[in-house]
Amino acid sequence: MSTLPDELRLDSEGVVLRDWRNEDAPALEPVCGEWDVCAFTSVPWSYSEAEALEWIGRRRHKRAAGTVLALAIQGPKDDRALGNVNLAWLADGGREAEIGYWLVPGARGHGLATAAVSLLAEWGFDQLGLTRIEFAILPENLASQRVAKAVGASPEGIREQSHQAECRAWDMTIWSLTR
Repeated sequence: MSTLPDELRLDSEGVVLRDWRNEDAPALEPVCGEWDVCAFTSVPWSYSEAEALEWIGRRRHKRAAGTVLALAIQGPKDDRALGNVNLAWLADGGREAEIGYWLVPGARGHGLATAAVSLLAEWGFDQLGLTRIEFAILPENLASQRVAKAVGASPEGIREQSHQAECRAWDMTIWSLTR
């Protein structure tokens, strides 16, 4: 894997991806407690400013360790964080990563997740030399599957009992995007 930059800002029409900042802590509040976000990410189940700041700090720590690159998603109109998109490296020597994303409820349904995923995936292929990006999506999460399809990912099938959450193992639909 290539070394991750200390700071990163990616701009494309309609979306900006940038580093998480401490003042972004309130952006976590609308998704804390959302089952489909909290069960499959590290977003806290309940909101407090301290927990949100810890979550942001963990993003920085994982980036410094070279295991996860997490960026805040913002729309074109202001600099508020509206969600997260991240690459997490798979155990393959750094050529493959899993992509994850979520948006606050008010930002959903406007193409922002698709734009963010497309922008980060393109950057990962071009700048980090990734050869494959994997999506692991709950079979019933049709919105995330639409994002995967919209960015050109191909469905690979179901990986049974592959994700541990909520004291059980979940089947995940696997999609992949290759250069």
